[in-house]
Amino acid sequence: MKPSGTDQRVDALFSRFNEPVIPKERIHRWLDKFCDEDKPAALALLETIEFHTYPQLLRETRLLHVKLLEQVAADGFDTRTFTDVDFSREFTCKSGDVISYIYRKANAIPSVDFKNFDLLISKMSGDCDRFSGRALVILDDYIGTGSQFIFQFVARSDTDINILNNYRKVYLTSIIANENALLKFALLRNQKFDEVLSIEKCQFPDYDWSCEEKELRAAISRVDWNNIQFIFLEPERSLLSPENTAIPPEEKQRIGEFLQKYGGDSILTTSYLAGHHVFFYGAVNSLPKILFPLFSRLEDYTIYPVEHFIGGSADIINWDMDYDPG
Repeated sequence: MKPSGTDQRVDALFSRFNEPVIPKERIHRWLDKFCDEDKPAALALLETIEFHTYPQLLRETRLLHVKLLEQVAADGFDTRTFTDVDFSREFTCKSGDVISYIYRKANAIPSVDFKNFDLLISKMSGDCDRFSGRALVILDDYIGTGSQFIFQFVARSDTDINILNNYRKVYLTSIIANENALLKFALLRNQKFDEVLSIEKCQFPDYDWSCEEKELRAAISRVDWNNIQFIFLEPERSLLSPENTAIPPEEKQRIGEFLQKYGGDSILTTSYLAGHHVFFYGAVNSLPKILFPLFSRLEDYTIYPVEHFIGGSADIINWDMDYDPG
């Protein structure tokens, strides 16, 4: 049967309203960077990636909200109108802004309940116990190493530490949490600060830690980590982790050989985590570096001051399809 005029117009509208984030041609263009021998492994790697679309994130933020509400209610806070709960995010103009918007819309939370840290700081400046009976929810989409939260958001701001310690309870929430971050937060709750710093130093070998190691340790030791509860929807295990049973061993070996061949220098990224979650707005998170050209955005991958790097470049990197993986 020949499509009706209405059907044709609906099809045209469907195409216009659902423009692909990553067109098929872009995938082919990425695959064409590799020789025929490596294309099966490249495709296998792509098939492991979990791509979070906007409709999917709406569902996920609702599920995360249900999980959060259970804990907030158990701790005695108001989950109906949030009279004693504040929502915020770590950094301005980063993916936390996007997920905060999606979270608020998906769960019909009034915008007045969302407060940036500048506002929280100004509110506490005249009253040191302003938040002592309240809860703070910090939203994020993905937490890989936890370094941004621990060593930039917290450890480099006495004011932020005071804010966190002033709340009766803090909930750090995320759609995805990498096992690396989960380990660090477990160590922090057990006051194993030197072990956390040791992990961090291994992950950023090009950073001159002598400049501020003592100060960072002192800062993280001031935080009541047992008052910060980490709530997430799904844990992420490395693509190559033995505990990642979602990928058959032979496929994992083939992907591992491919990444070893095309991995490159990932010191300034968290690609060594070999994560497999990416969001529709271009957050590459801890994906293997070879995938950056396909899921690109302009990003500053280092959280440490540029002047303290002693071996690597800390420039902002723009990964695009002209990147040569060979």
